[in-house]
Amino acid sequence: MTNYVTHLQPEMRINYCKLITVSVDDKTNTNETRDALAAEWPFLMDPDRQMLYELQMVDTTDPAHGEVYVPYSFSLDRDRTIHKIYNGWYFVGRPTVEDIRQDWRALLSRHPDYVYDPSRAPVLKGDAFYDRSG
Repeated sequence: MTNYVTHLQPEMRINYCKLITVSVDDKTNTNETRDALAAEWPFLMDPDRQMLYELQMVDTTDPAHGEVYVPYSFSLDRDRTIHKIYNGWYFVGRPTVEDIRQDWRALLSRHPDYVYDPSRAPVLKGDAFYDRSG
């Protein structure tokens, strides 16, 4: 299994972003998955699938296949309000690494303490930084 999010771990630490995974597997399988991915973020377990029902993440429209658990990803703001929801399989419903980065940028830019002015950023010239702010 390839983890396309593992290389984001350093970015998450620097930018004070958090990632949480919720697994429907038992403790042993969840821990094995976390170890295999070298994940440093928390994994929560829902082996009874209670959260899936509470959040209505179960598709029951096809009686031939019974209940199907739809994978979801949520981007949340600091106050835990939902910024964006991704749901579905394959590339159609799952966020890419760039989707996650764009969500973080959008969330960060909403906050009053966020200021980004590239014209005032320090510039590296040779071996020294120069302050363009004047």
